Amino acid sequence: MRKLTLLAVLSGLAAGGAFAQVPASCDQPHELDRYQLLRRLSLDLRGKVPTLAEYEALDTQSSVPPSTVTGWLATDDFRKVMRSYHEDLFWPNVSNVSLSNTNSVLQQKAGEPALAIVSAGRRKSLRGDPDLQTTTHGATCGDYQQTHFLPGGDFKPDPAFIYTEVQGTVTVRQEGWRLVQPYWDPSGPMVKVCAFDAQETATGTVGGQAVTCADATAFNTAGCGCGPGLVNCFGPGQVSAKAVLASLREQLGRQVDKVSTGGKPYTDLLLDTKADVNGPINQWKKTFSQNYSLSRVYSPPDDAEALSPTLEFSDTDTWQTVDRGPMHAGVTTLPGYLLRFQTNRGRANRFRIDFECQVFTPPSDIEPPGTGGCVADGTNLTNRCTCRYCHQKLEPLAAHWGQFSEAGNTFLAAMPGSGVASAGKFFKKATNCVGSNSAFCNRFYVTATDGDNPGALLAYQYADANHPDITAALAGGPRKHAMEIIANDTFGKCAVKRVFKSFVKRDMRVEGAATDELDLLGSLSTGFKANNYALPWLVEQVVSLPQYRRVR
Repeated sequence: MRKLTLLAVLSGLAAGGAFAQVPASCDQPHELDRYQLLRRLSLDLRGKVPTLAEYEALDTQSSVPPSTVTGWLATDDFRKVMRSYHEDLFWPNVSNVSLSNTNSVLQQKAGEPALAIVSAGRRKSLRGDPDLQTTTHGATCGDYQQTHFLPGGDFKPDPAFIYTEVQGTVTVRQEGWRLVQPYWDPSGPMVKVCAFDAQETATGTVGGQAVTCADATAFNTAGCGCGPGLVNCFGPGQVSAKAVLASLREQLGRQVDKVSTGGKPYTDLLLDTKADVNGPINQWKKTFSQNYSLSRVYSPPDDAEALSPTLEFSDTDTWQTVDRGPMHAGVTTLPGYLLRFQTNRGRANRFRIDFECQVFTPPSDIEPPGTGGCVADGTNLTNRCTCRYCHQKLEPLAAHWGQFSEAGNTFLAAMPGSGVASAGKFFKKATNCVGSNSAFCNRFYVTATDGDNPGALLAYQYADANHPDITAALAGGPRKHAMEIIANDTFGKCAVKRVFKSFVKRDMRVEGAATDELDLLGSLSTGFKANNYALPWLVEQVVSLPQYRRVR
């Protein structure tokens, strides 16, 4: 009946001449009638067609009232539309990023009686053989409940009640399993976990110092385990990693929400030093991220990064706002952005595309060596022939992210001068990394003795008197460049051009032979700034333009 009523209304409109001005050929430009405009606005601002009642309400109107547009800009539908719009910019899907390493992943392999950490090295250090099989108890830990533990409440298995067996020249050890309520399912059934891996010791001793068992260096000691509720370890089947990665995407979306319907200025996308965290993100930063592998992502929390003392991993839908430290810069230093674009060049390039509306165009000709002083090879790409035109712009821009870990998201807080560097203690120059083959040095430092600036933190390799722009970028971080493009109106004009293209379905005519919309670009960017960079205001202006309200 509702469908028939709508058809009757539209038939009546046609009979009454409401559509009489529409040209027979739709390739001829013409103004939208009020019903077409309503449909276009509803699809663009809400992602859905108008209701019958909304169509009928236009019968007594000459056009769509401005109040209708203003109202729709405050709806949850508009928030979702803006999320989709910004996802096209940020490419926030990080589901293929591997957060965990085998040293902290629980898994129950075929034939094993309980969950156990999959790391072969850890299995060997705990039980004497990475592929332990005993004649009495089978694989890994024994298929029996461990009931005897040392005093102290840390669930350290009592050596007197550990099964031992001599296999050739090796004595292997085998504990039972313990029932544990896992953090990833606090209201579900308890799970069996091999007792060595289920230990709840708070700290381990490394180099004579007490280090939290969540830390990679301490976790390798036999006295550390997955902690209370197993919170030091990734759950089986990547259940916890998937929850973290999904939350990182939502975290980016929540930053967008704040500048679309949340009343915050659009500049907060680049300047905000706070972020929302939920249970999975908070737990990842507190424990999972600290048990890292130097061959995978490096994401321990920053020194200045606040974490919630109350959030639990299961608090997926509970979000709290925390401070991240003064070097952070809106979405461009959120984990979802840094893990999506894992190199500083990639981060800088994406920033330039999204917020400056600039793309790199390679030179049309190959430069011969010596042209303008360029060189044919070498690691300094700002001097290399042909490459230099891109990298003279890209390298200083990439340096803004130089103190953030590539293939990670930790702010490294590099200390001035030189010294003995280690994970969590970064000098601009590491004396111990010159000529080193260590995984740490190879990850973060120039190790080649004949390389440019041996021992330098990679981002500081060319931070010298010959490259003052790189030195300044490193000191200021991405916030520095963000403030520059906001101040010179590059950011505002880029936002205008992007919103215009999204809604009008074409680029603004501001370059090349056709520049008849340059004044419009200037007036919209000026108004955008005057209205405290309110994104709803900008969208409202664009959908009110004659260019939007026509069939092109």
